[in-house]
Amino acid sequence: MKVVIDQKYFCLFESIGKRIRFSPGKFVFCESDEANEIYLIVKGRVQVYLGTSSGKQTTIEVLKEGRIFGDASFLEHSVRKANIVAITDVELICCRITDLIPILQENSELALLMMRHLTSTCNYLTNTINRLVNYDSIQKVADFLLTETNPNEPVIPYTHSDLAGCLNLNRVTVSRIMGKFKAEGAVEYGRGTIRVLKRQKLEELLK
Repeated sequence: MKVVIDQKYFCLFESIGKRIRFSPGKFVFCESDEANEIYLIVKGRVQVYLGTSSGKQTTIEVLKEGRIFGDASFLEHSVRKANIVAITDVELICCRITDLIPILQENSELALLMMRHLTSTCNYLTNTINRLVNYDSIQKVADFLLTETNPNEPVIPYTHSDLAGCLNLNRVTVSRIMGKFKAEGAVEYGRGTIRVLKRQKLEELLK
């Protein structure tokens, strides 16, 4: 389950950091950049992706308000492992990890949230590897939709192109699969969002 930082904690991050803004297409950071700061999304969406020397991109995740990224800054002498680019107009709170540690020591609830966030990230990456290695294209799309949503939050801000990038599939293939899911009443989509209607139908594909 994805960990979202409640707005009541935003002031703690801002007390030690600064608000910065990025317009669509602008990079927050790139692979191999020095990792000294952590980021909290106040509003907007960013894409997390890996790039190759040939220019190919593999989307890892799309993050929105309340999500944290830049975890590598918890490690000394670390560098960024992925690229982060703004999808929409984005507002972030950026703070140095050395300044965040005292805040976590003083606030056990926030410290617990951060630990859950790190655990969630590890679980997410493990599940992503399993999906890419063991599932066919239909199962990949079904598993991704189940992972990214839950019964209380059935909508995700993804396009078919976003799905294709995350799953390393052709966009036409993804659109065909999504059309099948829609015809079966499992999902609906439009205007850059996807809503899961019947989780059980998707779950049956993974059995």
